[in-house]
This record gives sequence, C-alpha cells and structure tokens, in this order.
Amino acid sequence: MIKAVVFDMGGVIFHLNVPRCINNFKTKAGFMDIEDFINIYQQQGFIGEFEAGKIDEEGFYANCLAHSRPGTSRQTISDCFCSLLDGTNEDAVELIRSIRGKYRLFLLSNNNPISLALLGEELAKKGLPIDETFEKKFCSFQLKMQKPGKEIYLKAIEGIGCDPSEILFIDDSPANLQTARELGIKTLQYFEGQDIRSTFSPDGTAPQK
Repeated sequence: MIKAVVFDMGGVIFHLNVPRCINNFKTKAGFMDIEDFINIYQQQGFIGEFEAGKIDEEGFYANCLAHSRPGTSRQTISDCFCSLLDGTNEDAVELIRSIRGKYRLFLLSNNNPISLALLGEELAKKGLPIDETFEKKFCSFQLKMQKPGKEIYLKAIEGIGCDPSEILFIDDSPANLQTARELGIKTLQYFEGQDIRSTFSPDGTAPQK
C-alpha cells in the first residue's frame, strides 16, 4: 500500500523549455556552447556541478560569464537560466491538491538554489508553499548527491521512513525511475502533455504497480 508520494520538480510539477533556454543563452549572452551544459534530464559540466552542490552561485555565475560575450551581466545570465522553467504543470498542481492529507508528500529533485527559489515562489502563488505542502525535500545541491545515483534515493528512503514498496516516485526521466525500481520503489513516469491525475483513481488512490 502506497503511503508516500515523491515528486520530481522540473519536468513534472514544472514544465521545462530547454530550446528557449538554449536560444536565450546564445542570443542574449553569447554563450554559444551552452548545449554542452544544459540537458532536459541532467545538467552537465559546471552546471551539473552547481546542481551537485560542488560549486556555489558565485562559481556558477563566474563560469557562465567566462563562456559569454564581454559585458554580459549577471542579471542576463539569471534571466537566461530561469527561462528554462516554463510555468507550473496545472495537472500536477491539482493532483497535489487532491492528495494532500491522503498521502505523505515529498520532493526529490536534481536542483540548484536559483531554480529552487523560483519554484518555491511559483508554488506559493498556487497556495502550495513548499515547506507546508511537502514534508521534506531531497535536493541534489543540498545533499551533494544526484539522480540517477543510488545514494540520493537511499537518503530519501531513510528520510521518509517507509519501506520502499510503500513509496511512489513520479519522474519524467527513465534513468531516474530505473534506479528507483532497483531499490524497490514504485514508479510512475510522467510524459509531457499527460494528465497525471488520470493515473490516480477518482478517489485519489495512487496506482499500486
């Protein structure tokens, strides 16, 4: 029986717009090799290190500026980076509303402090403050672990305190879900455009597979 539902953030609760982000970095910042660093599932190079907590915001901005045309501002870099996020997935938001109180809710995300702050603001606008809606958030930059590595899942299992078979993890990345399944966690893959609410029964019961 499912007791806890764990959500990925980018790609599940929030839409991602990778092409727009890449185009903005190239045209507005002159960061022409940005595609070597931005990926829909897991960031690479120094951006990956930012999400893994290996470099801080200052290091992130310094690296971005080093790849950009002279005179590019930090604000431009911030605007380009935040353009990766493309608003809330309203189906996921409504699902969260409908299952609050029925299941314990958690977040498990490869994330960074810039994006997490923005995501928190957007969820608060929807009446779902992160710290009130989710018991705990397991973020890569804070734990210095990343999906699909097993360590961050083991940390989440420990923090949730349930048997893995009692946890449902919702993510859009096949690799991330594969690791979860290997550890005995129930999984649900989200596909862009899917009404994720339809995967739960009308009374809000989670799928048991």
